[in-house]
Order: sequence, then structure tokens, then C-alpha cells
Amino acid sequence: MTVKKTLSQKKREAILNAAIAEFQENGFKNTSMDKISLRAEVSKRTVYNHFSSKDILFNTILTEMWNKGLTATNYAYTADESLSVQLSAIAYQELALLSSDGFLSLSRALLAEYFHNETLAKQGMEKFAQAESGLNLWIKAATDAKRLNVGCPDFASTQFISMIKAFAFWPQVMGHAPFPTKEEQQKIVDSAVEMFLKQYQSS
Repeated sequence: MTVKKTLSQKKREAILNAAIAEFQENGFKNTSMDKISLRAEVSKRTVYNHFSSKDILFNTILTEMWNKGLTATNYAYTADESLSVQLSAIAYQELALLSSDGFLSLSRALLAEYFHNETLAKQGMEKFAQAESGLNLWIKAATDAKRLNVGCPDFASTQFISMIKAFAFWPQVMGHAPFPTKEEQQKIVDSAVEMFLKQYQSS
């Protein structure tokens, strides 16, 4: 059953979408609440009713991105399925997020602000450090089942995702490189999974 959105919810969503578009096109510094209200087709007062400042609006978008990143790798550990198959599925879920519409360009805009705002960067890293990703939980489950030998799931999770992002995030965000093709994605995933399991799979 689809839950019908209230007018207020629709306006909030329009404001967020407008802000995302403005941040992508113009960056944080050159985006104003006036431009956001015009793009969202709502009054400036309505924008401020939902978000009292541009910083709060920015942080809201950032939080939603963090949440997407954390849940992208949600995958229920299965005892009767090979670790390679499960880990590959998780990797492809991460690639799907990274290649989703607007994700990289918005990441670029958010990271640009991080470089100029030390406080914001620290807050973001603290928030991320306190959360558990789907991959983190999967690693813990596989370790509890004695199929992985992982002393620090946080470290191992970061290690695995970093192997993916080294080819399918940072080159695109920093160097505007094309996103890997399907064949390249398979090579990235197969290599990352093989390296991870060589390191952590129980003998």
C-alpha cells in the first residue's frame, strides 16, 4: 500500500531535490536559499520553515547520502551460500549505488565543501564512524559462523569497499573518469572478492 504524501512532505522533497541540483551545478558557496526556493517553486519562507539555514539543508542531504551508503551493502548472511557469491552480490550493490543518477556529481559537490570546512568534515567522519554498514554486519555474521577470521570488522569492511571505490568512485569524482563498463566492473569485483577471501576466509 502506497502512503500518500502530505503537502508539507511534498514541499520538503521538492526543496531537497532543488538543493541537490543547485549544489551539483553551482557548489555550496554559490548556492543560495533564494535559488533553491525558485527551483523548488516554493516561497523562501517555506524553505526556512523546513530548513533554518543552508548549512542544515546541506547536512540533511549529507546525512541521506551517508544512509544510502550504509544501506547499499545490506545483505543477509546465508549459511548455505558460498562467501564468494554473497560478497560479489554486495560489491555489485555498492557499484549500483555509485553509478546511480547524480550520485557522483553530488559527491563531488559535497567533498568540495569538505575540503573547505574542517568542522563539517570532522562531523561527517564521526557520524560515519559511529554507524554500521550492511557489509560490516555481514562480515560479523560470517565471522560468528566461523567462515571468516576477521579481528576487526570495521577495518575489513573499509578495506573491501576501498578496493571497489579505488576504481569506481575516486577516479570519477576527482578526475571525471568514465564509470567502469560492465566488463570492468566484473574484473573489479572478482579481484576484490578474491583478495578479501584470501586474507580472511577461514581455512
